[in-house]
Amino acid sequence: MNTKPVMTALAFRYLTYVSSALITGGLSVGCVADLEVDTEEELGESAERLTGWTYHSKGTTTDTTPVDMGSMNDRTCVLSGVAGNLSQGSWDGAGEPARAEVRESDDQRYTLKGHGGAHEGGAGQKIWHNNPVLATATCFFTTQNRNYTVRSADGAHFMDLTPWNDRRRCFLSALHGIDGAWNHADDFARVYPTSFGWWVESMHHTPTPNAVVDTVCVTFPEGTEFITGSASALPGQTKTKVITSGAGIKGCGLTHVTGAFNNDSWTDGVIINPPSTIDGNWTITVSNGKAAMYTCAK
Repeated sequence: MNTKPVMTALAFRYLTYVSSALITGGLSVGCVADLEVDTEEELGESAERLTGWTYHSKGTTTDTTPVDMGSMNDRTCVLSGVAGNLSQGSWDGAGEPARAEVRESDDQRYTLKGHGGAHEGGAGQKIWHNNPVLATATCFFTTQNRNYTVRSADGAHFMDLTPWNDRRRCFLSALHGIDGAWNHADDFARVYPTSFGWWVESMHHTPTPNAVVDTVCVTFPEGTEFITGSASALPGQTKTKVITSGAGIKGCGLTHVTGAFNNDSWTDGVIINPPSTIDGNWTITVSNGKAAMYTCAK
């Protein structure tokens, strides 16, 4: 099931939720408003802060049909959650890697995929592993100086050539995996800033680059405030943490994930959860030995 976001000024989001939506289809919610909030931690004098967000999910084993998240002309979409098994799939022939993926389509729209992997059979057919993957995404209504990077090799790589400023942030936008790609507790993917730009880094205990990481960077409006932090859970535990506070519209995305994503479970992973009201507070749920870092804009 796929639903599209409804965005109305100064209105609560609508939420269509049934358990099957997270397993076999997509879920989309959204909020847009014109709201001014004065704080002492603004980065600029402009009132052009974050004006809204949309939130989307897609979780399947074999369905590669994406969720349509809207036009690229007015928003930037980032990965805000991944759960399940990214460690079964293939890049070869008719194979399919497991994916938690925000993607830009040829017709200038954002799409979201979350599905398991497949390998090529002896007759050239696609044979699915039926491993579940759930992906969630947050879309921010900003597009300034946006760029994308795809990296397939482990190690650290310089990715963002835009001159440094306090309003620029980078996020994970997709994780792809094949057999064995996310089998170890210290496998990770992350984006991080340095004094001369943003870098993407990943590390996996496999002899070939079979875990691909996509990222996106964008500059937020003047007046935007940022909250960064981390969350983790021990093996066998599930923890939920409130990651924003105060009044004002906020939106959050992932910048770092660590852990073994190799369990056939819809809830084994890292998921940022949206609030039930337009200016409510976001949470993150982390389970079973995973860890994550996030950035929230306000």
